[in-house]
Amino acid sequence: MSEDIIIAIIGAVGLLVGVIVGHRVADRRSRRDAQVAAATVESTSQNQLIDQLQEELARYRERTDARLDTLEAENRGYRAFIGIQRDHMAAHNIPLPPWPEGLPR
Repeated sequence: MSEDIIIAIIGAVGLLVGVIVGHRVADRRSRRDAQVAAATVESTSQNQLIDQLQEELARYRERTDARLDTLEAENRGYRAFIGIQRDHMAAHNIPLPPWPEGLPR
């Protein structure tokens, strides 16, 4: 009978150790899964912020390009008009003012 009790005690201790080890393994898995999930959420929110900033930058570039195209077109128009005025002044013997330094011809 004492052998049966010893076997029962060894079985109970083995069962207890198995439960404790199983609990620790499950706890470690859940912690690891939580860390992975937190890292994924953080990475996703960072990627969303990067995407948002890239879209905003693209809009600013489009607006700047459009504004620059408009300014260049206006500049060409003014330069053409100045050429017409200078030709008109030269045709009517009106003295031409000197061309300002630093401005391209």
